[in-house]
Amino acid sequence: MTELSINQGRILRNLMRLLEVTCGHSLYELFPRGVKVWLPEPGQGVFPDLIVVAGEPLLHQGQGNRLLNPCLLFEIVGAPSSGDRATPCSDQPSLFSRCQGIPYLQAYVFVYASEVRVEQFYRAEEHLWGMTRQTGLDTVVELAITNARLPMMDIYDRVEFDWLN
Repeated sequence: MTELSINQGRILRNLMRLLEVTCGHSLYELFPRGVKVWLPEPGQGVFPDLIVVAGEPLLHQGQGNRLLNPCLLFEIVGAPSSGDRATPCSDQPSLFSRCQGIPYLQAYVFVYASEVRVEQFYRAEEHLWGMTRQTGLDTVVELAITNARLPMMDIYDRVEFDWLN
């Protein structure tokens, strides 16, 4: 688990606030950064920035620190030059590529801290993923899995891009 920049922390806080409104009184439960998602193959855990589970959490071998059934994961991507995170397009395997085999996973969302951009990968078929991209503060990210509508202006509230220069 890597440290977050101020912008990444603000985005995480904003996403938690937005998703809590949607998930708070439904079958979905939101888990913050620090909860481990267990990948049976290769038998290790990963730490997404945000996790959404539908229904009760399923745990690997009953261990409370090995969540098996995320339906939606978020990764907040730092500036490429900051070294905080590898971007999804990098040569190194991203968290997303390691999580695609999770049978419960329906969507994976990348939120960029260096620009106003959100990329949502969604499971179109068993081994086929589609992608949508939102840019601009006047757009809305629609999460089909939770029926949430996340205005980009709310996701990026108080994020200051001039810090990146």
